Amino acid sequence: MKCRFLFIWVVLFCTSLFMVQGCAQKKTYTVGKPEGETARLIFPNYIEIGSFDGESVENLFTRIIYEGKKEVVFTAGTHTVELRYKDIWDIDDDDHENVVSPYIRLQFDSRAGSAYEISVDAPNTRLRAHELASHFSATIIDTKTRKEVSRRNEGPTAN
Repeated sequence: MKCRFLFIWVVLFCTSLFMVQGCAQKKTYTVGKPEGETARLIFPNYIEIGSFDGESVENLFTRIIYEGKKEVVFTAGTHTVELRYKDIWDIDDDDHENVVSPYIRLQFDSRAGSAYEISVDAPNTRLRAHELASHFSATIIDTKTRKEVSRRNEGPTAN
């Protein structure tokens, strides 16, 4: 009985440490094998990257436990990113709603050493989240100049 209690306590303690660590810093995904000449794309937790140059950057586990800003590190050049709005909204204490938009595809050119971010007006109500999801639009901006660098890449998305 004592051993079982100790085991449960250790598991709960380790789980809580893992969760706190996951929520305390920026989650970084590395795409491909960047060598020296890299750039970064920062995005909020309510944006889901379906693919970056056709490569998946997130997995189910990190989507569940991580909240906060995330970033993708990649080799500088021309890139295509598929993204969508996805967030969970509380309806009441016992009911929640997953609001999800279709994927859009953006293309942008990046320079080595630069940082970019996905710009979306974050909804502050569930109604606005539905409006955003039904007409989802986002841009990629250079974090230093605050100028838009992305262009919409039409066509079917992989996701």
